[in-house]
Amino acid sequence: MAIDRVRWAWGGIPLLLLSGILNAAPVSAEKTSGAWTEKQLFEQSDEIPRLLAQRKITAEQIPDPHWREDSCRACHREIPKGNDPKLRGKNIIGLCNNCHDTISVNAYIHAVGMTPSEEKRNRMPAQFSQAIQRGGGVVTCITCHDLPMQCKKDRFEEKIANPRFFRGGPYKERTDLCFNCHNPMHYERLNPHDQISDEGELNVQSCLVCHNITPNRREVKSIDDVSFNVNDDLFKLCTGCHPWRPHPGGGWAMFAKGSNSEGPNHLVKPPEPILQRLKETESRLDIVLPLDPSNGNIFCATCHNPHERGVQRHARADRGADGPKRLRREGIQICDSCHNK
Repeated sequence: MAIDRVRWAWGGIPLLLLSGILNAAPVSAEKTSGAWTEKQLFEQSDEIPRLLAQRKITAEQIPDPHWREDSCRACHREIPKGNDPKLRGKNIIGLCNNCHDTISVNAYIHAVGMTPSEEKRNRMPAQFSQAIQRGGGVVTCITCHDLPMQCKKDRFEEKIANPRFFRGGPYKERTDLCFNCHNPMHYERLNPHDQISDEGELNVQSCLVCHNITPNRREVKSIDDVSFNVNDDLFKLCTGCHPWRPHPGGGWAMFAKGSNSEGPNHLVKPPEPILQRLKETESRLDIVLPLDPSNGNIFCATCHNPHERGVQRHARADRGADGPKRLRREGIQICDSCHNK
């Protein structure tokens, strides 16, 4: 069976959010889309692909039928009765694709049309299994999206917490929906900071995420005695996994918008007064605040210790390992290492 690549997205503006899903009030059903009104498009939704292909309407003109009382005809030929939803077609995927295939197919990450494995069937809650059955035994759009939720006025208040009407939602984490069917143990990624095994042995493979050669811990005395997988700008070793914005005091990667929400850029070569205070702090507290040996810049590991406790043989280099945010000094004290307040 061929698999339609219909996919869904968590963030951004998926699912035809063109008229009112988020904050805008619903557009009147009589609003025109070229020579077509919304009401006409709802009542002849199966004509939308042809109208788009003939350029009689644009994708932006397709009205959003979700969370509305006046758009039932977009999916139903008549008022549903009992167990008969009276859908316009038996192919649920095709019905959704009247609109979604053009507007948002590339925004989705889950294919449809395949039969779930026995393992997934055994994991999924009953409501997901029942949705699979209603979809003909294969994964369809309604496997994850609880369509009746956004059809019933008495459930419209749920839109605030669950705007994409995810089945079983709302979910605290995006992957909580996925793990209704998928085993989270199969999707664990390597944690390069997990560097010592339960038996107390060094995990060499973790070392090689950042280092091109596993450092000899008996001989290493400073950052100048080790080599890395990048030759300049060591912060790149961290930003491959960790989203970054200038901090402290800056916005988080997911929410920072504009310079007003960003903090100072510390990834620079410290001026002489800052450098002198940093060296004095190292000496006074017997800690390590390393700079990038290739350019003398402050980088992520200047303030954050990327190692697991016990990897570094010298206590001064071990400070902050496994601690809060892996800071080499606790909280605001890390700022005092360079700044005289």
